[in-house]
Amino acid sequence: MRPTVKVALASLLAIPALAACQVKDDKADTGSTTTSSATPPAETPTQSTIAVEQKTEPVAQTVIQTQPGSDGVVVDLNKVAVTGDVLTVQLSVKAPNEDGKSFYMSERQISIIDDATAQRYSLLKDGEGNPLASPLSGTRVGNYISKGSTGIVWLKFPAPPATSKTVSINLPGVAPFDGVPVTR
Repeated sequence: MRPTVKVALASLLAIPALAACQVKDDKADTGSTTTSSATPPAETPTQSTIAVEQKTEPVAQTVIQTQPGSDGVVVDLNKVAVTGDVLTVQLSVKAPNEDGKSFYMSERQISIIDDATAQRYSLLKDGEGNPLASPLSGTRVGNYISKGSTGIVWLKFPAPPATSKTVSINLPGVAPFDGVPVTR
């Protein structure tokens, strides 16, 4: 393809994206916007207009409880939910602003307690005996968290019976999360 044909083709492909943009009307004091007359009909959006309308903001995590951890880390509990016969716990671990911190937990010390029966549950394991948790380093769960940043940790346990409405979560080096509602 010749260079002039490529430029002309690229210009034609850019027209729908430009036509979908709104232009501020400098003459009006109301701050209203007007749409170019070359805008395609609203019922047939093009791929270009869809891309312009997408939001790039991250979805905020809901925090159920927050507990202090060792060395100044802060642990937010974001999710305690049962899917099938598995209970998943998701945590956000924040390092203090002045330092990065290592946050590692021995998998043998991580557990949940069914508040209704006082039954203790350890982490589930895969077929090779590895704990179902991430990030995983041997038999330790966790990682290094840079100064002022947040790390995500998830853990999988056997689900308590459906009659159990709350659990308590025990993590080494972190204050316990007690009476946490289970989402089913």
